Amino acid sequence: MKRGARTSIGDRIGVGLVLALGVLGLAVLVVPSLIVLAVSFDTRAFVSFPPQGFTLRWYAALADNAQLVRAIVNSLWSGLVVMVLCILLGVPAALASGRGRFRWRGAVPVIVLLPHAVPGVVLGVAVLFAGSAVGLRPSLALQSFAVTAFILAVLVRTVLARLERLDPALEEAAANLGAGRARAFRDITLPLLLPAILAGAAFTFIEGFDNISIAIFTHGMRNPPLPVELLGIVQTETTPLVAAISGVQILLSTLLVAIVAATIGLRHVSD
Repeated sequence: MKRGARTSIGDRIGVGLVLALGVLGLAVLVVPSLIVLAVSFDTRAFVSFPPQGFTLRWYAALADNAQLVRAIVNSLWSGLVVMVLCILLGVPAALASGRGRFRWRGAVPVIVLLPHAVPGVVLGVAVLFAGSAVGLRPSLALQSFAVTAFILAVLVRTVLARLERLDPALEEAAANLGAGRARAFRDITLPLLLPAILAGAAFTFIEGFDNISIAIFTHGMRNPPLPVELLGIVQTETTPLVAAISGVQILLSTLLVAIVAATIGLRHVSD
């Protein structure tokens, strides 16, 4: 009886701590984002909270600013390139680690995790110096490659977590029925891995679009991405235009996560 009571008290404490951490996380992450969105619709020509009135003036100003629009396009291209590279490199890496038969296959996740364990600023400086040593100037391509190395581990770990939960007997059954490895992968493994691939791709796209710690050292001067452009503007601009730029980034990230949740469900990523 006493032991059960202790267990019940311990469970309640654990649930309380989890709820407290959840509320704290929402307060730290979500509330500031909501404040930024609210300010972006303010009618006043300076940043202040709470807003007074509602207007789309600052989003219209953003659309009319050719430099900012070009920066958004650059970030979209960077996000797409990072996403495609992560899929092309990350899926084979996860398959090699999860289904490979070579001796050091367990080292694959560790190898791809190493760049992610390095602070983004350090990695950005390292890529800048390494590129300069071999004649590669800062550019959108160099930025995309650097961010890919930084975020590749996310897609690999996401796909690998899903792969480890798949029953190898499914592929063996397909082989027994006459399917080759390529067909078994196409018809059995790939459809089951697709939710994890799409979820990982969405998060890598967001990182490619929104990264600043690496991009600030590797982007080209003629094609800065949106986060770098925003960093320069926020030092001189005091209107809600800054909030409108941030609002575009927040809305895009939220939209991608919502699409993943609505189409495949976040709980299916690693189930």
